[in-house]
Amino acid sequence: MNKYKNLLVNIGLFTLNTVSTKLITFLLVPLYTYFLTAAEYGVTDMSLTVAGLAMPIVTLSIGDAVTRYIIDDPADKKQYISTGFWVTLFGCFIVMLSLPLLDWSIFGGLGNYKWYYLAYFASSAFNSYLVNVSRGLNQVKLITWASIVSSLVSATLGALLIGLFGWKVEGYFLSLISGGLVAVIIYLVFGGSWRYYGRPSVKRNRIWMKKLLLYSIPLMPNSIFWWIGTSVNRFFITSMLGIGASGLFAAASKIPNVMNMISSTFWQAWSLSAFQEFRKTDTGKFYSNVFSVFRVFCFLVASGLMLITPWLASILLQKKFYHSWPIIPVLILAFLFNVFAGFYGTVFTASMKTKHLMTSTAAAALVVVILTWLLLRIMGLQGAAWAMVGSNFVMYIIRVVMADDIVKIQVKWPIMLSNLILVTIQACVMSLRPPAYLLISAMLFLFVCVLSAIDIYPSARLLLAAARRNRRDKF
Repeated sequence: MNKYKNLLVNIGLFTLNTVSTKLITFLLVPLYTYFLTAAEYGVTDMSLTVAGLAMPIVTLSIGDAVTRYIIDDPADKKQYISTGFWVTLFGCFIVMLSLPLLDWSIFGGLGNYKWYYLAYFASSAFNSYLVNVSRGLNQVKLITWASIVSSLVSATLGALLIGLFGWKVEGYFLSLISGGLVAVIIYLVFGGSWRYYGRPSVKRNRIWMKKLLLYSIPLMPNSIFWWIGTSVNRFFITSMLGIGASGLFAAASKIPNVMNMISSTFWQAWSLSAFQEFRKTDTGKFYSNVFSVFRVFCFLVASGLMLITPWLASILLQKKFYHSWPIIPVLILAFLFNVFAGFYGTVFTASMKTKHLMTSTAAAALVVVILTWLLLRIMGLQGAAWAMVGSNFVMYIIRVVMADDIVKIQVKWPIMLSNLILVTIQACVMSLRPPAYLLISAMLFLFVCVLSAIDIYPSARLLLAAARRNRRDKF
């Protein structure tokens, strides 16, 4: 029972982190869409897209490996943390040398802000690395408070610099850079991680580097393929429809990112539990019980978001950005498959079989490239959204099949498939907007609620019974 208790405590802490940080960012969308043009918003989104591609490559995804090995081999944590720090610093140097590439037209004008981009990348890279270190050291509360303070700084400066002073893209970058630097300072000072950094030595660090890279190198192409699956459409849209259309697509993606808010809360807590519990005898039962709760929650959130999309869009998407709302339900469906695939991905990271991640994500990347190129010409931005659905669905199916040889995750497939069909129909209804589409969507949401209650009941009953036994044992 302790493993469930620890998971719930960590989920609670990371939920506080996510609600206070992601929600702040989420609520800033009206500010951005009001004061920035579609082209300017496209540039800011392009910076995040390029950083998402560059970071796992130049840092060798070393932070994920450091987290895993700190948990497995705490006696040598200083060597792992120090090695990862110098790899991250070297990665920032590589990005600095690559800045002239941003002048290419494919980046939609990002080259005009290259030094802002470098500062943003460096602050993000070290922030991300120190989060991984803190996760490995089980400093969950520190991660929560650092993220809260960082987000408040970014939000406050964003409102002042963009809304009050009219700095627009420059203000956007400065707010993110400042928030990232504040988080780095908090981790170094209050987390005490500075004690683990030593001088770089190729000879001394060779052993630790080899161990870390054996884990992280398969994550690099996985991250690249993941980026292709989630972000390459921005380049297709920019080149075929213009940076303005890319900005509209990026703004519309902010509401489906609520699914990412849910998954990021869960992943941070779940990955720690998955690593700690993987080698125990009841691993399959643990994974099955957790996934039953997780998938029900995701189905309800996805279906609920689809239903209220028009109202959310009217609040969050200002001016002409609002007209992009019909693609949002389709993007929500894409994110739903994405988070389900992410759950099965933890099976591979916990078992250290990271090559399986690369294989499944590569297949998804190939699908999204082909479908985006085909559907964008036929359906416009709707085509890009449906390409993401197809890509994430393929990744999810492949991971379900691959994970079965490692951990047996029990799923009530008739209910699972029924819910998937219902939310897919709901996405189509909200996107196409036939007569009485809101009424139809509401009915589909009710059906999802009923099936989800049936799905979760057995697992909930078992968990409640275990909790009662645990209380009786204490007395």
